Amino acid sequence: MGGMGLWAVVVIAAAVVACAPAPAAQPAAKPAAEPAKPAVAAQPPSVQPAAKPAEPVAKPAQPAAKPAPAQKEAAKPAAAPSGQKLRMLFGSSAPPSSYYVHAVALSKLWNTKVPEVEVTNVEAAGCLEHLRRMDSGQFLVGISCPDLTYQAWHGLGQFKDKPAQVQRFLIIHTVAPLALMVRKDTPITKLEDLEGKDWAPSSRASGSESVLLNVMPTLGIKPKYYGAGMADMVQAAQDRRIVGFAKLQAAPKVIDSATQEVNLKTPLRMLGFTPEQEKTVTAKFPFYSFMTVERDALAAGFPEQTLRTVAQVVGASIHKDVPEDIGYKLAKVSIEDNTAKGDQSQAMAYPAIKGADFAQLTVDFALTPLHAGAVKYLREIGKQIKPEQMPPEMK
Repeated sequence: MGGMGLWAVVVIAAAVVACAPAPAAQPAAKPAAEPAKPAVAAQPPSVQPAAKPAEPVAKPAQPAAKPAPAQKEAAKPAAAPSGQKLRMLFGSSAPPSSYYVHAVALSKLWNTKVPEVEVTNVEAAGCLEHLRRMDSGQFLVGISCPDLTYQAWHGLGQFKDKPAQVQRFLIIHTVAPLALMVRKDTPITKLEDLEGKDWAPSSRASGSESVLLNVMPTLGIKPKYYGAGMADMVQAAQDRRIVGFAKLQAAPKVIDSATQEVNLKTPLRMLGFTPEQEKTVTAKFPFYSFMTVERDALAAGFPEQTLRTVAQVVGASIHKDVPEDIGYKLAKVSIEDNTAKGDQSQAMAYPAIKGADFAQLTVDFALTPLHAGAVKYLREIGKQIKPEQMPPEMK
């Protein structure tokens, strides 16, 4: 499919912030005033070149099984007229999110370094909405989470009998540890010790909570779950009403601010997964990834020893019908910008990714096909592509 000219479908997007609808960013000159509408067949609005540059976005896991058969073909983006830029709407989460900040920086990088595209950031709810709107042809780019793309590709969970298979990973840029913690003044030293204890599996309704409500029963461990928002959860740990809580950290070597606050006042211990526990979890949930956190990586004495824990992976995906040559250029500038020889413009906006090897993270954590252009570039720099990462277009 590489080299195909394509029309990018421009749709008035409705952004959702923290599960509540909010106005979405509009790529054209006029601000959006209505919810997203499908393009008119006679003359799609995306036929016209973009009026403004925009900004982009980007989550991975483990090997995949055979893809589930698609029920029907998703809408295809339209090709830009010869000599005109390919307009790309980028599903970029919401402004309070650090991933939104990175998406904006990535969009600016692409608009500056890849003259064939005009990228516009659109506020949206997150990985799930980005995936659905890419499947419908509304977005050509989106912040993506490998665990969701895996389920969508294989028709699992909420995608049962309705697989979504148009997303192709371009890069993985963030792999952050989910820290399962307890106060050091408790005798708890391993996950099994949480049995029957008052413990918060992260803040209520968060993605981390959802993961742990799957993981802990799988391991046969039944804490007394303390359901609360972030502020209440933190205060409960400091007041010793609960033995601890779980919290996603900013990066492998960057401690989350809420975790840091509690750790300074009430020292915390981070719990790890044994190899057997990790194997049990991934056997049931192959879309969950694990990572190693080195001793003292997050703060002095935290964690006290090197351990394994669940990882949250975030990246950027593009539509499969974006031409291979454009995907190649986008992957190349994205990866090289964050190297020692690059401008590091993304890291200046989102410091947590400074020094991250996007190329290695991509081949290590992407669980579903990469874009053909990304495959071409990664092979050029000597990376091995796993079978499940090969797009059907290249087989």
